[in-house]
Amino acid sequence: MTAENGWKEWQNHILKELERLSTAIGWIQKDIQNVSISVAKLQVKAGAWGALGGAIAASIPMGMLIIRNLA
Repeated sequence: MTAENGWKEWQNHILKELERLSTAIGWIQKDIQNVSISVAKLQVKAGAWGALGGAIAASIPMGMLIIRNLA
C-alpha cells in the first residue's frame, strides 16, 4: 500500500463524513426553525390570555365603582 492509496481511502472517508455531518446539520437547523415557530405561537397565545386576564381583573374594580356610583 502506497502513501497515496492510504490518503485516497482517508479522503473518501472524510468526504463521506462531511456529507453526513452536513445532512445532520440541515436536519438540526430545520428542527430549530420548527421549535422557534412553536415558541412564537405560544408567545402569541400567552399574550392573548394575559390580555384577557388583565381585562377581567381590571373590569371587576371598574364594575364595583360603577355600581357604587349608581347606588
